[in-house]
Amino acid sequence: MASGDGEAFGSEPGQLKVFIGAAPGVGKTYTMLREGVSLKERGIDVVVGYVDIHDRPETAAQMNGLEVLPRKAIRYQHRTFEEVDLDAIVARHPDVVLIDELAHSNVPGSVFPKRYMDVEYLLDQGISVLTTVNVQHIVGIHKEAEEITGIPVRELIPEGLIKRADEVSVVDLTPETLRQRLRDGSIYPPDKINQALANFFRKSNLSGLRELALRVVAEDVDERLQRSYSRKKIPGPVGAKEVIMVCVSGYYSRAVKLVRRGYRMATRMKADLYVLCITNSTQDMLTDQENTNLQELQALALEHEAEWVVEPRNDRRIGTVIAEVAERLNATQIVIGQPASSPKWALWKDTPVRYLLHHLRYTDLRIVGWRDAPTPIFQLDQSNFGVSDSSAAHRLRGRLTIYVGAAPGVGKTYKMLQDAHDWRKRGWDVVIGLIETHGRQETADQIGDLEVVPKKQVDYEGHSYEEMDAEAIAKRRPSIVLIDELAHSNVPGSPHEKRYQDILYLLEQGINVVTAVNVQHLESLHDKVEHITRVKVRERIPDWFMKLAREIKLIDVTPETLQQRLVEGRIYTRDKVSQALDNFFQTANLSALRELALLEVADDVDQRNYRSRIEAGARRGNGTTDSTEFGRILVCVNHRPHSEKLIRRGWRIADRLNVELWVLVVMTDEKLSSEDERDLERIRHLSEQFDAHFLMKPAVNHDLGLTIVQTAQELQVSQLVAGQPLYPKGVFQRIKANPIDYVLTRGEFVDLHIVAFERD
Repeated sequence: MASGDGEAFGSEPGQLKVFIGAAPGVGKTYTMLREGVSLKERGIDVVVGYVDIHDRPETAAQMNGLEVLPRKAIRYQHRTFEEVDLDAIVARHPDVVLIDELAHSNVPGSVFPKRYMDVEYLLDQGISVLTTVNVQHIVGIHKEAEEITGIPVRELIPEGLIKRADEVSVVDLTPETLRQRLRDGSIYPPDKINQALANFFRKSNLSGLRELALRVVAEDVDERLQRSYSRKKIPGPVGAKEVIMVCVSGYYSRAVKLVRRGYRMATRMKADLYVLCITNSTQDMLTDQENTNLQELQALALEHEAEWVVEPRNDRRIGTVIAEVAERLNATQIVIGQPASSPKWALWKDTPVRYLLHHLRYTDLRIVGWRDAPTPIFQLDQSNFGVSDSSAAHRLRGRLTIYVGAAPGVGKTYKMLQDAHDWRKRGWDVVIGLIETHGRQETADQIGDLEVVPKKQVDYEGHSYEEMDAEAIAKRRPSIVLIDELAHSNVPGSPHEKRYQDILYLLEQGINVVTAVNVQHLESLHDKVEHITRVKVRERIPDWFMKLAREIKLIDVTPETLQQRLVEGRIYTRDKVSQALDNFFQTANLSALRELALLEVADDVDQRNYRSRIEAGARRGNGTTDSTEFGRILVCVNHRPHSEKLIRRGWRIADRLNVELWVLVVMTDEKLSSEDERDLERIRHLSEQFDAHFLMKPAVNHDLGLTIVQTAQELQVSQLVAGQPLYPKGVFQRIKANPIDYVLTRGEFVDLHIVAFERD
């Protein structure tokens, strides 16, 4: 299998690249043909071995002068069928051959019964292959697809072939666009459209398969990244995917609660789940009773779809064992039971929980309380908390579409312009509000004869700058406007500070907006992106804005292809190529950002599906919500800048669990300095961006821990999020009360989620 640090496709013999989609019509063949033309332009010998255009003119147009080899005619049951001609391809021996529909079953009389076997044969001959497949045809994955659609999958390819591929890319399309293509006759003939819409092409089916395709490719990206040499340059867990490790001991009743908690978290967060049990010695030296207990715990783990892990202690601290296993599994969260209450002198004792509190670097610690939440002492007046009105969807009359990528150069702007021409052909009034070509000729060529609304001049500090003219666009009133660079900050003196605010204004005017952004500009991912790339992204957009989009489309490009584009001068000017390759465009960075983009869009699909199910249940009168199970989340911060990381982490947890987020600042000083006040205002503003309830309270009796526990009781929160405590130095520091210690001993009704110091 490819390492993830491989050469660009077409540069080595016998390479395989697979384009994966969720359903017929997403554009796999179209994308493959475009890739073939691009390879030919690079001087690589490319031929078409078998491509089925399904009478789609736009797909046929992409053949664009590619050499097409003849197919092999085979007679079977008085009919003639056409299949891949292996002999002709081997005799021609191109560098790269394009072969469509990888899961196809060949007609009897062919050399091999399956087309994927044809592909394997060609790879063994040193011929590289570009090919396509829908996600439901992959062995193993097909079972999940059948559960989604209720339709048996007959034609399958082995999962090992996907793992053998040098590059795997997803061709993403939203269900709405795919169903419209079907209605337009771009997928099936007219007599099959209604039947397809009512069956396989139901929106729920397409959404489920789309999420499946995104997650399959994200998993593939992660596996390649973990094996790559460049992965070593990024410390700690990488990627958006959560990996939860539950620690259990011989107490079965407590293990049940921990495993169930971990399972519910993993289900809602789409996380991998492990259950770890530490034994005092190797399993072959355990007593019969110990083995029986172990078997019961293993059955519990398997019942909850978790991977079972047994680790002998071997004279190590239990906390050390947990930390080492977590690092080996790339765990992002450790779930462990709350330690028993202990007298003050026990603070000297290094329990597993206390060890983990002070030694975990990149992994969060979730300490599960053993008691249920108590009845609230009193109800707080929520009208005082000032939740921001960022949920603007109710006043938007226009429709928002966002194209998302992992990095500059993936083709977001190109795809926007390409789609704009299609919309205009269908009768839509489309204009360009702002497009940044960044000197890329192929992007500039895509503008063609599309109408461009002139920019306006903004003078600032003696210089004149060009910005998008939102007022002129509103006056022009097109059906659709294209606006690039969503995260852009406008020049001071503009009507709005940020471009996304310009877009909100246009949406309120009833104008549909299509825009583009890279995943690293998302506010909640700021810390993770900085951890991966060592670059602090200055221009960011709030997560709530993404939720306003009716459609989010992923433009997926592999790191190898992106680096090749960079080398060819198609992203930056050639004088910047070496610096970019040595910094942001390293393989590990691009792979990790690509995984983030894939999972962000997959999570968006999942959240939309979840909300649809809740709304449908509410209409039927049997709606349920996870909020009763997970309750509220309270993030405990001070007014220092590092608190921003805790709020972002708290929001990502709350968003996945679909629960309310509260942010608490406990004030210990009566008077704040001007710097403290600025920091506090920044914390308040960030909380409002995430639609969190922001709460300031004075410390009760100057006791932070007591104030936190009382507030948690009042709000009936189920989870507290706090920063990792500093390791106490010296005798007096260890005797001194710590807010986290107070919560551990008094807050048995709540889970305590500790965010590691170096957590992304």
